[in-house]
Amino acid sequence: MNIKSYNFLQVGLGSMGKRRIRNLVTNGIIPKRIFGFDLSVARRKEAQEKYGIKTYADFKTAVKEVRPDVYMISTPPDKHHPYYLHAAKLKKHFFVEVGNHDTGFDKLYKLINNRFVAAPSCTFRYLPSVKKIKKIVEKKNIGKILSFQYHLGQYLPDWHPWEDYRKVYYAQKSTGGCKEMFPFELIWLSDIVNSYPKEVCGFTEKVSDLKMMADDIYASVVKFNNKVIGSITIDLLARKAFRTLRIIGSDGVLDWEWLDYRLKVYQAKTKKWKTINLIKVASEKGYNATEDMYNEEIKMFLRAIAGKQKYPFTFKEFHQILKSLYALEQGAKSKKTIIL
Repeated sequence: MNIKSYNFLQVGLGSMGKRRIRNLVTNGIIPKRIFGFDLSVARRKEAQEKYGIKTYADFKTAVKEVRPDVYMISTPPDKHHPYYLHAAKLKKHFFVEVGNHDTGFDKLYKLINNRFVAAPSCTFRYLPSVKKIKKIVEKKNIGKILSFQYHLGQYLPDWHPWEDYRKVYYAQKSTGGCKEMFPFELIWLSDIVNSYPKEVCGFTEKVSDLKMMADDIYASVVKFNNKVIGSITIDLLARKAFRTLRIIGSDGVLDWEWLDYRLKVYQAKTKKWKTINLIKVASEKGYNATEDMYNEEIKMFLRAIAGKQKYPFTFKEFHQILKSLYALEQGAKSKKTIIL
């Protein structure tokens, strides 16, 4: 069966749901094969008008009428599990955004097999600068990785300036922005260092006057299985958006600032910095993140469905990331280092 004749059900038509529709269309899926489900009248109307897709207010009705071959799950993170378990029970392919809950994973493991693709998102692994960092590390241009410092900062009300941040899931205690972004960032950082966390300690706090229950800073120190030690800070406070990474190697240093679109590499042998300029591609209006990495991620998912390659990130790998999140939160409460 040609993948372009598959029916795709986009579950959730918020910011990420609309993006995934764009990604599918960019990768050759025509709008008449894409259907949407959302409880919000406004979101359904917007998706219909922008992308020309048919939408549904009721999930069961959508499933009955559409008979999806593929589910794209872009709901708030604590609402992922009913949909991926539904898809897995039907042995249907599914893609799901990065979450921060492992609800239903035990059931999911029993259902996953080679008959369908179960794909947790790993978006930032496809960012051109991150791919370049990965190549530099693999070529040992700065020697063996010993440690790194990473900091993501962006003021929460700026995430979606078109809506009241206090009413969005990332302002809630159980699905807060820091709780979401810590695993999101750790997915690609673990890939860069080619290892998963072994020990985690740190702090999770609410330090600002933002009107929400969620913590607004996660500050951690992570020791990986290969003995690399990294500090990872996620804050919802910085009035200028940034992602800053410094990797310390045995033979050099790598510096990266996300929105500068360049890398700097220092090699001890030459005692000089080399600057590598990166090309910025288009981003959707109102967003800092460019669309290319999202398009490539869905391209890889579609290729996996078509049997052309294996999807590069598994739920068991994602579970390792989530355990690190839980270890940080547990350690912050107990004031202890948690060994995974």
